[in-house]
Amino acid sequence: MAVNCEETSTLRHACALLLIPVLANAGVVYDVAVRSIDQSNMALVSPSAPMPTAAVSQYFVEDGHVRVGGANAKTVYVFKDRTITVIDNTSRSAHVLKHATLSLVAAHYADAVKQLEDAAANAPPDDRAEAQRKAADMKLVSERLRQAVPRQYRVTIRFESVDGHSCRIWEERENDAKRMELCVAAAAALPGGAEILKGLKTLSQFRQGSSLALGVDFGLSEWWPDFASLGGVPLLIREFKFDTVISEVTLTAIREGVPSASLLEVPEGYPVQDGPEYTQWYSR
Repeated sequence: MAVNCEETSTLRHACALLLIPVLANAGVVYDVAVRSIDQSNMALVSPSAPMPTAAVSQYFVEDGHVRVGGANAKTVYVFKDRTITVIDNTSRSAHVLKHATLSLVAAHYADAVKQLEDAAANAPPDDRAEAQRKAADMKLVSERLRQAVPRQYRVTIRFESVDGHSCRIWEERENDAKRMELCVAAAAALPGGAEILKGLKTLSQFRQGSSLALGVDFGLSEWWPDFASLGGVPLLIREFKFDTVISEVTLTAIREGVPSASLLEVPEGYPVQDGPEYTQWYSR
């Protein structure tokens, strides 16, 4: 039965909503600013010295996929489908990095250990000891990848504000020493907060994922231990060393409903190459 949108004001309102174009392919954009704090003797005796400049990167998140780098960035990283695509806007090319997720890295090392152990077993007597040593060293690295660092999180009664959003301070301790303060805002209180959390979880699958996501190293773990128990998005992270702040990271300028267009795709005309290996890329 056809609906006459002129019959009642209620129907007119409903029809108007149906005519509004649906914003498809829309995500969340925000900035991550990482500021190192100089704790040298010169900095401590010069309170009037200018504050260090923060390194700011723009992030785009949509459906758990993450782009690190804004429109004018020379290098853009896209985390999608358990791969990292590195877009080089200077050379107008792209690379897909291999063995970039922690699970693939662990499998890669396990395979390397087996190959070294097989080689050691079949090596001539004169070479066997050296081959066994290499296999043992690789096995230690492989086992270290699977070891989680014990961390303790404690909520405090302190509240702060970041870019107009209220957040509550949590403390993270390792080996009885405070290593971080995280100012956490409820995801529901932030524009696109749930989407940001999905992006953080995606990044946590990768090596150095926490450094890329939050500017600090949480170690080698798929989902940072107990992170979900914080119940929200960390808008500010202070990293400590010997009870002194050495860096601050903030998430600001959060806005949702941003059309993605081709933000998660390689620009047209950019040749795409596989590799090199993840470790080779970051050691260049």
